[in-house]
Amino acid sequence: MIKSVSIKFAMIDFTNPEAKQWCKHIIKDYLIKEARAGGWMHDFGEYMPFDAVLSDGSDPIMYHNKYVEEWAKCGAEAVAEVENGKDLFYFMRAATTYSPRYTSLFWMGD
Repeated sequence: MIKSVSIKFAMIDFTNPEAKQWCKHIIKDYLIKEARAGGWMHDFGEYMPFDAVLSDGSDPIMYHNKYVEEWAKCGAEAVAEVENGKDLFYFMRAATTYSPRYTSLFWMGD
């Protein structure tokens, strides 16, 4: 469990293909279809712990910046897999050099 200033949360291990598919299922079936979200802030990619134990054995320090790219990619894939996905909008705060190819907007706030 990871604690931010005001909430506790967990991170998805994107090195585990089943975990990635589960995350896309949550986005597609619950956020987009059931909740009918047309957009959202795809947040918290920057919290990848440096002491994480990753499914594929990756070094968490080396994977830390890759995580935010994989989080963006998961959102992009989920949106691409739903009907009218091109009409949906999500934005991120955390990013790396390769993240922009997976989302259309970054919020530079905080």
